[in-house]
Formats: sequence, structure tokens, C-alpha cells
Amino acid sequence: MTCECVREQDVLDALTAGRWPARCDDDLRAHVSDCAICRDLADVAGALMAEQDAAWHDARVPSAGVMWWRAQLRAREDAARAAGRPVAFIQGVAASVAVWLVLALFRAIPAESVAEWRASAAALLPHVPFTMSEVSRVTAIFPLVVFLVVGGWLLLAPIVYLAGEE
Repeated sequence: MTCECVREQDVLDALTAGRWPARCDDDLRAHVSDCAICRDLADVAGALMAEQDAAWHDARVPSAGVMWWRAQLRAREDAARAAGRPVAFIQGVAASVAVWLVLALFRAIPAESVAEWRASAAALLPHVPFTMSEVSRVTAIFPLVVFLVVGGWLLLAPIVYLAGEE
């Protein structure tokens, strides 16, 4: 059930015109004091309008020069982004075509040729038998190598990231 009053619009008009409560009719003030609906409307709408006025007074509007500068900066950034999109698309297409071309070339090579190439590549590499002491020496150095690689990456990654931002 909705409760309505025929004078609600009069109360709203007085509030929006800034006439409430000092510059409005005495009969409207008497009605608002008697009608619970209009009293609530005056309280809530008055509070909302007071908040709106406070927000308008507290708002800090930047100068026109600052707004123009920001608009120009944004327009340049948008133009640079728009100009880079086709280039990035073409690079992606070129990389995809290159991958497919390499795969197609490898599929076109007969299997016998691949076996021959593997045998010739293995003949070029010297055959060195590993002893257990050599393996243990390599595994002892492995944590140091991992530490150096990860440490170098942790040092260089922020520099590369920041260089890419500019």
C-alpha cells in the first residue's frame, strides 16, 4: 500500500526553489506539520539538497588550461595506442605464419633425411664418458648456478620492466 498526499508536489517545489521553510505559505507549513508523509518528504529531501549544496561548494574544478592539457595528453596517448594496434596485429600474424612455415618445412622433410642428420650431428659431437666424480662436481655447482641465474633475473627484471614503461 502506497501512501500519497496531494500536497507532496507543492512541498517538493518549495524545497527545490529554496523557499522552504522561511519563504513559503503559512498553510503549506501548517500542512507539513500535520501530514506525516509531507513531513518525512521535507526532512529527507531537505537533507539530500543540503548534501548536494555542500558537495557543489566543496568541489574543486580544475582550470580550463589543466583540462585542455589533460585532454591533449589523452588524445596523444590514444593516437599512439591506435597507431600501434595494426603494427602489433601484423607482428602477430607474421609470427604465426613463421611458426606454421617452419612446421610445414619440417613436415616436408622425409623421415630418412632426419635420421641421417641426427647420425651426422652425433658424429660431430665428441663422445665423452662421464665418471661419477665428474657428475658429483657438476651437481655441487648446480645450486650456485641456479642462485646466480635467479638473482640476475631478479635484479634485471625491474630494470627491463621500467625501461619498457617509458
